[in-house]
Order: sequence, then structure tokens, then C-alpha cells
Amino acid sequence: MTRHAWLQKHPSPQAAGGEFHWYPDAVDRELRASFVERVRGVEPPAVLWQLEPGRVAWGQVFSATAPLDGRRYVGLVLSVVEGDLGAAALLARLAPPPPEPWRDGVATSAPERGPGVRELTATRTPRGDTAGVIRALIAGGTATVDDPSDAELPRWIASLERVLPDASARPRSGVWTTNVARASRDRVAELAAAAWREPGSRAAAGWTLLCELAHARGESIDRTGTALEALDARAVLTDAERAALPRDGGVVDVLHAWGRGSFDRSATATTLARRLADLVAFRVLARLAAGEDAGGAIAEARWHALLPARRRTALLAAVAQRTSSLGKLVEAAHA
Repeated sequence: MTRHAWLQKHPSPQAAGGEFHWYPDAVDRELRASFVERVRGVEPPAVLWQLEPGRVAWGQVFSATAPLDGRRYVGLVLSVVEGDLGAAALLARLAPPPPEPWRDGVATSAPERGPGVRELTATRTPRGDTAGVIRALIAGGTATVDDPSDAELPRWIASLERVLPDASARPRSGVWTTNVARASRDRVAELAAAAWREPGSRAAAGWTLLCELAHARGESIDRTGTALEALDARAVLTDAERAALPRDGGVVDVLHAWGRGSFDRSATATTLARRLADLVAFRVLARLAAGEDAGGAIAEARWHALLPARRRTALLAAVAQRTSSLGKLVEAAHA
């Protein structure tokens, strides 16, 4: 069930004197108090939202004129859906009422919307700034949507949430509104948006690889995603190894130097195959994000770096072991 509650000055069975009040005033008091704090300074139309394990809260901010004093006020319709499901599934089941004061005949609870999750893949019509909304879903914050009162907005947000890796236990919250400027380019969110738009594209494969690498490295997707901004091939080397590098070069130069034994005296030489495997993985990621054939990055490691056969085999084995996506790529290259 989805529960609804209204913060308003219009009369209700709870109060008829024109005062601000919640109707019904029964549950979710702590959540309601937090939404009251957040609504200050937010101009309607807008939606305050909060996602956490087992619960989604959707607060529609509306403007109305109080019937008793004739003054304009800002109210809130708070809808809460709970269940042993992920945020995407709960969002897909959310059916908020219109953003306006409660009136006779409007139910304070409603059944879930139906199958929901099975229909998410068909939700392909953008209803706002796709990359901006994804960024807000990743870390919380404010993003632009076309119409905060759109009844299909929760389902569209659900389709974007479904693209993201499993969220942490930390609640995420923010605001959907009609006009927010993004400060700068966001390559991680843009890659996720491209994966949402074209699930079978190279960008989608790149997004899958990014999520897999972040998990394998024990990092956030944003930390791993810095490789999309600029790939510093020397970053995987220690200071001593960088000093032994014959020249400041790219991926092929670093791999070639390793193949020639330039780093063999390093105290951490035994971990070089794994670290260089991540370098190849980042190169694959960058190519996929750019819409290019990822096989070129494997070819750089197999042939262009001129590695001895033993080291080439060890490197490609380490690459294949890193993630499922890379394993399939290396197998395809061998085939």
C-alpha cells in the first residue's frame, strides 16, 4: 500500500480552523518533520524525495489559497510506499495523488500500481535532464524534470534508478524541480544516461564495465569513473617504477617498459600484472565510453606493446579475471 498525507490550511476531518495541519495525522511523524524542514524555500511545483532500503517517500510541493483568510500558502502531499524491494521497484509502484489540498473523496491510501518492474524497460521517454537526475540518484541533490506533477514521473525515475548499481544503506534525498543548471560536465552520469537510452550500445557495455570495476576495486563508481576524464597510464606505477620508466608515455609505453624488464627491481613487481590489468581495463572503459571498439585496447596489450609471450599471457589472464565483461572481451580476442 501507498500511504498519503497532506500538509495544508484547507479544512479536513483533522482541523477546520484554517491552521496548518497534517491529514491524516497518524504515522511517519519523524519523516514528515524532516520534509517540513526541507520544504522551506522550495517553490512549487516541485517534488521532495527520499530513497532508502525498503522505503520511498515522495513529497509534492503545491501552492494554494486558504479558503478562510484568502492567503496563498505552500503545502505538501507526502506519499510513502514501503516493502521488501529495491528503490526502483518501489518507485514503479508509487501512484501519488494530484498535488493539491485534500478534499472529500480522496483516499489516504492506495494499492500498488501493478506489475511496475516488468514495465520499466518500456519507459524510454525522457521526462527531464536524464544525466542530472541520475547524478541526483547517485549522490542525492536537485535536478530538473519537465513536470514535477507528472503521474508517470515516479515510473521514469524508477527506470533510471534501475540502471544504477545497488545503493548503500545511506538514504538519498533531493528535489525534482523545473529549472536547475548543472554546474559542469558529468561523464559518469552521462555514461549512465547513454546506457539507459541505448541498452545494447557500446556506452551501455562501458557503464556495465565501470560498475564491475568499481565493485572489483572496492571503490565508488565516481572514484573509478575518474578514468573517463583523463587516463594517466603512470598512475598505476609506484614512484620508483615511474622513475624507471624510460619516458613519460601512454598505455603502450608503460606496458612495453614492463615487458622489457624496466620495473623488475621494484619491491612490488609481483603485483604489476594486476595493476597493469587495471590500466588495460581503464583503456577499454575509455574506448567504450567514446563509442569505439573495445577490442582495440586488447590489441594494444597483445601486439602493440611488444610484450614477451609469457608476460602477455600473464597480463591478459589478469585482465580476464578482473571482471566478467573483460573476461568475455579477452575470450573474444583469443577466438
